[in-house]
Order: sequence, then structure tokens, then C-alpha cells
Amino acid sequence: MSRDATDVGRGPVVLVGVDGSTTSGRALDVAVREAARRGATLRVVHVAYVPVVSSPFVGGVYYPTVDEVDAIARPILDAAVDRAARVDPAVRVQTVLRSGTPSEVLLDAAKDADLVVVGTRGLGSVGSAFFGSVSTRLAARSPAPVIVVPPVDACRHRTADVVVGVDGSVHGDAALRFALDEAAATGGRVVAVSAWRLPPNLLTDEAFAFDTQAERDARRAAARTVEAALARVRTTEHDGVGVETFVVEGRPGVALHEAGRSAALTVVGSRGRGDVQGMLLGSVSQDVLHHADGPVAVVHAAKP
Repeated sequence: MSRDATDVGRGPVVLVGVDGSTTSGRALDVAVREAARRGATLRVVHVAYVPVVSSPFVGGVYYPTVDEVDAIARPILDAAVDRAARVDPAVRVQTVLRSGTPSEVLLDAAKDADLVVVGTRGLGSVGSAFFGSVSTRLAARSPAPVIVVPPVDACRHRTADVVVGVDGSVHGDAALRFALDEAAATGGRVVAVSAWRLPPNLLTDEAFAFDTQAERDARRAAARTVEAALARVRTTEHDGVGVETFVVEGRPGVALHEAGRSAALTVVGSRGRGDVQGMLLGSVSQDVLHHADGPVAVVHAAKP
């Protein structure tokens, strides 16, 4: 079953999934602002998961009718349209009602989107991270960048900073490009985080001494990684964006979490892990999502 609102024209699209929950409302607010910045249509999707109902005593199978599903789902979409208008009445809104498995329906819809925004009820437990999380599956498999909005914002006053992890990979470059674009649109600055750790063969008592040559070399290499990435992806459109490099020893996920505590957005590139039913993300993006205090964007490099 599918019911779409009247087409509002072609152009950039920001896709957001809503289910009537408080968290999806927060995701909708983020999506409206992103659509406004991009001059994009906001496509609001509600997925009606319709189970097949059968009775061992009566026999037969009952499928809810389209009208019955619509009667339940349509108020959710109508409320989303009203909320979007309160955030920014100038944003064009298209509503879509579909049935199926939420993650698969949203992944299909993401093929035509420039950005996907989704809320999450929390990714802190192992179970939610690896099994059944719509936001995790979207972040791992979506062809478009995905902004994941946590259920609660732990920071009352966020800066305009866009924090991004840079590691020299094509996925890290894609994340840096996305962060620069976001900062250019919002007037914020980019905080480029590059984490370093000494190789296992250098983890000796001497290497742990303060400011050893090995540590200095590692810090310099991490800083050069950011400089090289900026040289590859920065364009004239980013001339007004200030960039601060944050080089830190430790796990990249932890470093990004600390740097992004009060940031407007944290951006991470991800290779994904498509070999386990497409549900799993790389370790860094998992770390960031599990402990996120604010919105996190997961970006994949375009396939060649």
C-alpha cells in the first residue's frame, strides 16, 4: 500500500521518517531546518507496519483494509505537516504513507533523497545497536547521508560548530566535505578531529614518557592527515568556513564524542558492514552513535 501527497516538483529532497513519537518529532524539526537551508522539499514518510492477523479458532487470515490503516496513520502525517509549518512555513512538504518493514521502506525512499533524517529511541544497548534498529540500518546502508537524532538533547546551548572525524580515507573525505557544506550553510566552523595511537610495537615504557619522539611524530602525522584531506575536498564555496584541527591521542569514537558534546552536528564517515544483513556500522560510527549527545550525520563515500 502506498499513498503519496500531490507531487510538489522536482529538486533536492530531505527525507524524514515519522511515527508520532517525541523522538521523531525532534527529527522532523531537524529535517525542516535542513530542508530550508538546502531549498529542498521535505518528504515526510510514515511506514505503517501491518501484521497479518489470524486465529487458530476461527480460521482464515485478516488483513487490515487501506481505509483502516489510513485512519490510524493519516493523523500522524497531518500532525507532522502542522509541526513543520510551525518550524518554517516556507518549506515545501510532501507526505508519504506506505506499508512494510520501516527500515526497508525508508531505504528504498532514500534512493531519491539528498539527505535522510531519522530519530532513534537510543542506541546504548548492544541489542539495539545490532538488531532491529531502523536508524542503525539506515545509517549503515543509505545511499544518502543520514542524520540520526537522539531522543534527548543533553546540551542546553549548542554552538554552531560542525565536528567531523578525519582519517585520510575516502569515507573520511566524504564526511569532511559534508561538514564543510553544512558549516558554509549555517555560518559555523568545522572542528576536524584526527585521533592517533602509537603502534603496538612502540608501546614501551620509553614510548609512554612525556613528549617522546614517537608521540611527536604521531601527532604530526595526524595533523598532516587533516591538512591533506582539506586540500583534497575544500572548494571556493568553503572559503568563509573556519577550520580548527583537533589532534588527540586515543580512540577516534571517544575523541569525536568529546569534541562534539556541544556541537550543532557531529559527522562521521563509515564503511558500513554490509555482510551481516546490512545492519552493522563500522566501529567508529557505532561508538559515536551509541554515546551521542546531539545529532550525528553518517556519510558514505559515493560508489565509483
